Amino acid sequence: MEDGATRGPMTMSQVRFHPTERVLLAACADRRVAVWNLDDKETTVKNLTAVPGAFVCPHEAGWVRCLDVSPDGKWLATGGSDRRLKLWAFAGGKPADKPTHDTEAHAGWVEGLAFSPDGKFLVTGGADLAVKVWNAADLTPVKSLTGHTGFLRDAAWLPDGSAFVTGAEDGKLLVWDAKSHAMIRTITFGGANEQFGQNPALSGVHRLHVSRDGKFLAAGGGKTLTAFDLATGTPVAEDKSDAQVCFSPKDDLLAAGSNNAKVVAYDSTKFVPAKADKNGKLGNPGTLPGKELAQIKLGDFSLGMRFSADGKLLGLGRADGKVEVWEVA
Repeated sequence: MEDGATRGPMTMSQVRFHPTERVLLAACADRRVAVWNLDDKETTVKNLTAVPGAFVCPHEAGWVRCLDVSPDGKWLATGGSDRRLKLWAFAGGKPADKPTHDTEAHAGWVEGLAFSPDGKFLVTGGADLAVKVWNAADLTPVKSLTGHTGFLRDAAWLPDGSAFVTGAEDGKLLVWDAKSHAMIRTITFGGANEQFGQNPALSGVHRLHVSRDGKFLAAGGGKTLTAFDLATGTPVAEDKSDAQVCFSPKDDLLAAGSNNAKVVAYDSTKFVPAKADKNGKLGNPGTLPGKELAQIKLGDFSLGMRFSADGKLLGLGRADGKVEVWEVA
């Protein structure tokens, strides 16, 4: 296989900023992870700047489908289309050359992956429709959960660690209790399909994220973004933004979109919950209230979106193997 420095770039499907170092990572479609040191002299961080990266954390085949960094920054977890879940020690601005732990996690692609806020657990979702909880220290299994009927796409924890959320192509968002692992709530996002993970524009739930106060859940997919009240599961706002979505960890900002991305300063006090008709069917919620701060043109089939831990940068993955890093004013 050609070295990453000479090989042509490939799709960046997820991005994560390291929580304590000036490092950006992206899951890549050539079985590895791309890593950038944002303080390198060759790396310029400003609006609409794409930067090249080194390639690390190899999987056996296919894509690295998902990744996450532990809250203390000491560990990187990766999941791939080779069915493997791997744990890599992280130090000195990069992950180790070899994984500390490596296991076959799902009977199919490992697609969703998230560390708990205390770093003790990992939750994964896969093409086998299962949701799994793991001890983050050694990747020993804790619990396997069922409830989805479609390809799992994403997972996220509430900031207080009390629960986690999974989303799938069945158009459902499932909320799980972190201690009992019981299903707390089923939230209907819609747009269910059977295209099996290939085209985010057709997905039920493609990406999901929880707000910094733990009150709201946003989901994107099928050319729609919907925000929900997590306590009730009621939709409270909607926007015509497809595929990608993430909240800022520091401000009331929401980034969303794919080919065209935008950043919105939202006003949660103006969320309007959808109302039920006489048959109990919920109508559409109001539009996303707030001020649009930026429009970003990325190009066809662009993937990956996340704010840095301090909320000052926004990383956007692209299908041409580049990542754009934007300063957030």
